Amino acid sequence: MTTTSARRRFLTSRAQVRVALVWHMHQPSYRDPVHGAFVLPWVRLHALRDYLGMVRLLEATPRVHATFNLVPSLLDQLESYARDEAREGELRVGLVPAAELTPDERVFALRTLFLMSEPLMAPWPRLRELRDRRGAQPDEADLQRAAAGWGEQDLRDLQVLSKLAWFDRDWLAHDPAARALAAKGRGYDEGDKRLLRERELALLRAILPAYREAADRGRIEIATSPYYHPILPLVADTEAHREAHPHAPLPRRFRHPEDALEQIARARARHADLFGGRPDGLWPSEGSVSDEVVELAARAGVRWMASDEGVLERSLGTSLERHGEGGPGRPELLYVPWVRRTAAGDVRILFRDRTLSDLIGFVYSRWEPEAAAEDLLGRIRAVGKSWKAARRPGVPLVPIILDGENAWEHFHEGGRVFLAALYRGLQDDPALEALTVREALAVTPARELPRVFAGSWIDADFKVWIGHADDRRAWEALGHARDALASAPEGLPAPARERAWEAYRSAAGSDWCWWYGDDRSSANDADFDRLYRRHLEMVYRCLEREPPSELQRTFITTHAHRVLDRAPSGPFVPTLDGRIAPEHEWASAGAYRAPQAGSMARGGAGIRAVRFGSDSQRLYLLVETAGPARALLTSAEIRVDLGAPSALRYRLARSDGPVSVRCEREREGWRPQPTAARGVADEVLEVAIPWEEIAAAPAELAVSVWQSDAELERHPDGARIQVRGPGDQEERDRA
Repeated sequence: MTTTSARRRFLTSRAQVRVALVWHMHQPSYRDPVHGAFVLPWVRLHALRDYLGMVRLLEATPRVHATFNLVPSLLDQLESYARDEAREGELRVGLVPAAELTPDERVFALRTLFLMSEPLMAPWPRLRELRDRRGAQPDEADLQRAAAGWGEQDLRDLQVLSKLAWFDRDWLAHDPAARALAAKGRGYDEGDKRLLRERELALLRAILPAYREAADRGRIEIATSPYYHPILPLVADTEAHREAHPHAPLPRRFRHPEDALEQIARARARHADLFGGRPDGLWPSEGSVSDEVVELAARAGVRWMASDEGVLERSLGTSLERHGEGGPGRPELLYVPWVRRTAAGDVRILFRDRTLSDLIGFVYSRWEPEAAAEDLLGRIRAVGKSWKAARRPGVPLVPIILDGENAWEHFHEGGRVFLAALYRGLQDDPALEALTVREALAVTPARELPRVFAGSWIDADFKVWIGHADDRRAWEALGHARDALASAPEGLPAPARERAWEAYRSAAGSDWCWWYGDDRSSANDADFDRLYRRHLEMVYRCLEREPPSELQRTFITTHAHRVLDRAPSGPFVPTLDGRIAPEHEWASAGAYRAPQAGSMARGGAGIRAVRFGSDSQRLYLLVETAGPARALLTSAEIRVDLGAPSALRYRLARSDGPVSVRCEREREGWRPQPTAARGVADEVLEVAIPWEEIAAAPAELAVSVWQSDAELERHPDGARIQVRGPGDQEERDRA
């Protein structure tokens, strides 16, 4: 619909309230930058449940238009899944024939395939039965016991139902093959799994064409966010945090407005590739704005942006005078667009109604869906009535802006009943008009905004991303990586240089620091921390530089990390033959068991466990791998890092003969050292290292797998294993 026809339509309508619905669709880049595997499945799972159904749901109510904000980092991953190129642990273990699942894969399946809310699981009795049999919150030992007792049919039913539970309800109702699989309910065979995979790919491949078609028909507007979803004001200048908190501690100043501009420009170019034209609108990540960012957006060609009502209050220096969940006391401030004039051009800004947006995001999932929709419609109608009663000119514009995917997991029927009722109410009531933002701005005059306060949708500041010491360490590391890019050698090949920049841009995303600190936490904190450090490590690898040792350690300090399953109980001397048998040889050793979810999801070589101990002369290690260690060491290298944190390392590899051991010490670069250390590889790798070669005691130990000078995995990843020398052991015994 052209702007002229849109204006004609809305000027002749009887609307008393205009509503701008903006659904923000975002996932960070879960792809490991080294080997390319996806470490978490959320893009695929949300694609099955949310992305297609959200746009198709509008087809039943043609008068209802909406804006979808699609983040490029999400779109890239969607394309990878649709092309069947994505590698992901949960996807792979769900497709392996049940009879061929290894013990570790069985445990991994039982741990990860039940990751869903109760409303998602509720319609599937067999899935609930299997979950109850496994246990609600099993530990590793429970999972191993349960996995050993599950039959092939149990595992196959889990593989199928754990995926069906995420499928869009409308797709299940109208796709004949998927509907038949859902009706079956249990007793699935391998053919059913293959058929379900076909329908999964069909759904994934339908998503982006559905958005293109809806946009071409004028039913939706597609907006964008900065490419990797960074907090733009902080990328432009970390001093922006001091606008809300003048005395807040900050990391070394990070100021790169050129990088913030590039994230916007690249996002708009990606949008043009996928949808045929550059977008007018930008939802800046987390609604984060500042005067500097608005001008950068104008330079990039952005015509409208959005943020939160709290930012509007701080920008105007006045309160909207809300009382509880009632409407704002100053509706003439919130329910109009604003314009910020900059040297690069004008940008219109909407400020979301926080109460209405948060009711959808956090409250209505606990209500009956029709009642929730009617409550929201009643609140919207009340805006029009009070506006008219106050004889204000024009028509109020109510911006409702929120995450368009995460909330639905907790709604009845995935939120579709609620949304359908809301859309019907907007469609059927002539006093209500649901518009895209572009359409709304074409017919609603804007007021001039004197300044834009630097803040986000959370408390009108940036403390979530820079307020904790862990956040600040992360920003320091990002700054060091940016410095390395600035000093990259001129002779570096262009592809390597671009890979380094891409890793840096991804590391600038907001999601990593969202999980640092004590204000946010999830079961995947370690995964996000690891991904962040991997992106930064990749910067240095592409620049042909050794990554700083700080990137080998977690930035998380707010909760304890399990490191050991068992501490050493006494000295021992094993026979180095590359075999665990006899088991009693290592009975008094300490043990670390690698989290299989991590190694499988990362697609690495699969270190399963590390055992360690000593006598008075040597430190002994046993590295248990997913396959025979002798085979692994012909194509990869195992490194043993020792010191505080990494002053000494041993590199073990083999071709057709015995294991070679190379020792290196960090002295202004890694320098070869003579060594008497030995390694033997057969089913496992066994290593003996003389204590006299280890300068630091107690030493800090980590084991990693490398291939083509790229680290595939590290164990432990973050915290380290503390190993005591013979003198430490004697002193402890005397105590």
